[in-house]
Amino acid sequence: MSVLGLNEIHKRIKRSKLIENLGSRDLKNPEGVGIDLRLGSVYKITKGGAFIEADGEVQLGKRKGVETKVIAEYAEGKVQKEIVIKPGEYYLVQTVESLNTPSDLMPIVHVRTSLFRAGLLLLNSKTDPGYCGKLTMGLTNLSPFPVKLQIGARVCNIIFHKIEGKTVAYRGQHQGGRVSPKKEERQV
Repeated sequence: MSVLGLNEIHKRIKRSKLIENLGSRDLKNPEGVGIDLRLGSVYKITKGGAFIEADGEVQLGKRKGVETKVIAEYAEGKVQKEIVIKPGEYYLVQTVESLNTPSDLMPIVHVRTSLFRAGLLLLNSKTDPGYCGKLTMGLTNLSPFPVKLQIGARVCNIIFHKIEGKTVAYRGQHQGGRVSPKKEERQV
């Protein structure tokens, strides 16, 4: 597996909308090998009860997520809101940008060092080929101090790995950027 360089990422952005709503800095003056993504929305968990059931012999298991409420959201062309993340608080967050992941790429998200230097932990995963939508991640403050974070700040860096061989396109419930399944449903 190899990693796409910035020139190839930019070609794919123009040709096939690999990343939509990308900030001007990463369109005009990126650095390194990846693209920075910005904090787009913050969701507070308002009700628990989540579960993930094991797959059975006949069908896939059921699942239910948490219920959430948006507490801050990116607004294009406006001064962005700041949120304060107190020690131990946990939020679900989404990017401003959306991905349109082709079958030959696997994006992997890495936290920007400015976050973990402030005590913030960004929980994320790989993104499967075929996934389209905003990325949702967990964000928590591990430090003993509150941390102020402005909506629209660059919080992570995405690197695209080139896949050799067969892939199966993502078909899960979070396609399109859904934050959490509020009702019980069968996994797909």
